[in-house]
Amino acid sequence: MPGVETIYRETIRPLPVSDQVRLADMIMENVDSERLSAKPKRSVIDILESIEVEPIFRTSAEVDEYIRKERDSWDS
Repeated sequence: MPGVETIYRETIRPLPVSDQVRLADMIMENVDSERLSAKPKRSVIDILESIEVEPIFRTSAEVDEYIRKERDSWDS
């Protein structure tokens, strides 16, 4: 099998520039597709569980208080 340089010199370089650009686009689309399919897919749950943050509210009473204050601010 000929090397990449030989393929380029003998096959690609003689093409019109517009075809070379089209070919480059096709190659990049293939490369991007290969890269995407090679990455392991993670579920949203996995991503959320991997985030380490302190909880904003410790109890349901704190949540209720926050919501009450927000609602009260709407009326002001």
